[in-house]
Amino acid sequence: MKSGRFGILFIGALVLLAALLAIVGPKLVEKTPEKLPSVTDKGQQAGITAKGVVESADDVELSSQVKGTIARVMIEEGAEVKKGQLLLEFDQTKVEAQRRQARSALTAAEARYREATTGYRSEDIAMVTSASERSKAIYDQARDEYERQRRLFEKGATAQVELNRAEERMRVAEGDLSGAKANLAKHRHGVRNEERDQARADVERARADLQYVEGVMKDYRIHAPIDGIVIDKHKKRGEGCDFGTPLLRIVNVKSLRIRAELEETDLGKVREGQQVEVTVDAFRDRVFRGRVDKTFPTVQKKTQKSFDPTAIFDINTQKIHIDLDDYKGLKNGMTVTVRFR
Repeated sequence: MKSGRFGILFIGALVLLAALLAIVGPKLVEKTPEKLPSVTDKGQQAGITAKGVVESADDVELSSQVKGTIARVMIEEGAEVKKGQLLLEFDQTKVEAQRRQARSALTAAEARYREATTGYRSEDIAMVTSASERSKAIYDQARDEYERQRRLFEKGATAQVELNRAEERMRVAEGDLSGAKANLAKHRHGVRNEERDQARADVERARADLQYVEGVMKDYRIHAPIDGIVIDKHKKRGEGCDFGTPLLRIVNVKSLRIRAELEETDLGKVREGQQVEVTVDAFRDRVFRGRVDKTFPTVQKKTQKSFDPTAIFDINTQKIHIDLDDYKGLKNGMTVTVRFR
């Protein structure tokens, strides 16, 4: 009797246990998801590296702005230059002649304008009066000679050719007299407003021509736009150049920075002001520290060379400028590795 009751209780316990397992079991065996790390800047940036190169923020390529022959080169590659220093000079023979012509034209135009605005001097009026009187005397003489030849021709005492010559001399003298009278009237009555305006316009045009030539002459002399070192000299004395021909390259080695290329897959993981560590093969035991100075908003094809023959260049990268705390030992053009912290 007791054994039967015990069996019933045992079976009931099993049923109850099965029910509990059916309810609680799935929750017990359900895996608790791993806690993902928070998406912070530091978490995103851990382990990100990029290749870079040491370069100057002041790197200038000077090209020819004129077509001509180089007359003088005052520097050699490796020379240290100062801003404003004369470096190279083209032959200026032709352009100097143009400047002299422009100056002469301006001087003449200014003289005409002064004459037009101040009027004629009494000496000038006296000169043109005398010239007019002389033209009148020459005309009267030529007219009298023509009348004499005409009377002789009518009497058959002279040839037709003599009459024609006398008439021609009279007509020429008459034209000279007409011009002399007009010039005298101009000096007596002064210059018209239209003539003064024209004289002023001539001065302005001549002055503009001179300014243009002098501006062109500046392009015949190449000066250093910055302090720096001449690292490339493409031309020498006696060589000809066309517009845009490279001449010199100057780099300011005291204004260095790091230009890095971040692969497209890491875009958005680097920010301006972020700390970086830079290493270079030449100084394996040194770490150069600095920060991201600028991130560019566009991507472009990878440009930096690599000694790895398996390196892929057909990828997009973001350009980044980095400023280091200390550049001691680094040289323009050195390749570096940048690790973003």
